[in-house]
Amino acid sequence: MRAEYRILWHLPDGTTLESDGYAPLNLLAHAEILGIPLPQACGGQAECGTCRVRVLRGDLTPPSGDERVLVEDHRKQFAPDERLSCRARPRSDLELVLRRRRPRDLRED
Repeated sequence: MRAEYRILWHLPDGTTLESDGYAPLNLLAHAEILGIPLPQACGGQAECGTCRVRVLRGDLTPPSGDERVLVEDHRKQFAPDERLSCRARPRSDLELVLRRRRPRDLRED
């Protein structure tokens, strides 16, 4: 597979990583390839909201139905620039920020 994009990751410890980006892979898969410990309490099923990332720059696939429902049901828990890494796929070069603290599992509400 040939890289289509570049992804700049701002990690919680203040370091940054740059990686190749592939349109068929979601951001969670990209993080796993790099060994970035991105939380995923539900195994990437868009049920828990723990894999959220902030998008500083770039274009992602539109939110899927299950992601839209989760965000709507927990609107106060999401910042406007956050997306679920288990659902978002790159459509351009990206700049992302990972949260310093693991988000609360929204299934516990």
